[in-house]
Amino acid sequence: MNTTYGVLNNSSLIIDTDKLRENVRTILRSLPAGTKLIPVVKDDAYGMGMVGVARTLSAFPEIGCFAVANVSEGVTLRREGIRQDILIMGSTLPFQYVPAVECDLTVTVSRLGMVPELAEVCKAQSKPLNVQIKLETGMHRIGVEPGEELAVLIGELKAAQEWVHVTGAFSHFAWPGNAEVCEAQYKKLLAGAEQLKAAGIPVPMCHISASESSELFPQYALDAVRIGRRLYMDHPKKPLGNIQEVVSWRSYLTNVKQRHAGDSLAYFGKYVLDKDTVVATVGVGYGDGLNEKLVACHAPVLVGGKRCPLLACCMDQCFVDVTGVEDAKVGDEITFFGYDSDGNFLSSQETANLIGDDEGCGLTSALMHRVARVFH
Repeated sequence: MNTTYGVLNNSSLIIDTDKLRENVRTILRSLPAGTKLIPVVKDDAYGMGMVGVARTLSAFPEIGCFAVANVSEGVTLRREGIRQDILIMGSTLPFQYVPAVECDLTVTVSRLGMVPELAEVCKAQSKPLNVQIKLETGMHRIGVEPGEELAVLIGELKAAQEWVHVTGAFSHFAWPGNAEVCEAQYKKLLAGAEQLKAAGIPVPMCHISASESSELFPQYALDAVRIGRRLYMDHPKKPLGNIQEVVSWRSYLTNVKQRHAGDSLAYFGKYVLDKDTVVATVGVGYGDGLNEKLVACHAPVLVGGKRCPLLACCMDQCFVDVTGVEDAKVGDEITFFGYDSDGNFLSSQETANLIGDDEGCGLTSALMHRVARVFH
């Protein structure tokens, strides 16, 4: 039986690797001397395809570390041949310690009692582990408070220094667009890093800045910046104009018919046409990750280079008004956001803003596995 059919999915998220590489070069040029870029590829690289993105970016000699959310993501990257350091930014639980050690992941120490637990596993494996210290500076999510709590952690680190090696300290801006909040958190991070150093704990890398803060407040770059959204698209509200959108979500028309005023579309008469309309059906629905809020506000999509409104959707199919598209037919391309094959563009940021989403990454992160990820 022939199994080399190529892409069979009803829709594809196309990742333009040339644009992705150029965005990385732009970001690298913008960083102060000595500041490293840590690409954040958590959540399947915001829906773009974690392994494909990491493979593309690992070719840059300047990139020595990737950041992910959890051990599962880190193990996946190791299994796929990624050799750079991999920082687990989220919490790691005891049952995840062994694979973290075996796969040479960099674990975030985010609570008291974690270091002796890690040291015990490392000793049993006869293998040390790199860690970074998560300092609580205002997010109030995970992390160790500078001061008394950090002093206790320092004692744990000293007792386990044969097996647990500190390679950095970091935090997260809770409100990355707020100058006053960012300044307070930045100072608290520096205070925590100084407390570690004063106690004899090295801090080779200190970082707090991510995509938005790197754009708005470059003074907080420190030793590294963690960049996720900015790899793929510009700032949604205050674009710098030097980052290109790299992804396009495309599918095909599966049916095109003249419908009449009063005809209903989808289940339960969800949408009733108020005028005669040429309606196209597409084999994409909320089961693929199409946000129903976009359908409700009749967000535009591209068909034949023209903007056409979404009308209604089901789990596996949706309806589009293609009245203004001359000779629309089955098999014609539809682009939900990004570039169509002829270069016409509909920004994912514009689309996301229609439903109050902060950035287009919210749209891509929601796309399900049956949307193919295609790198070219």
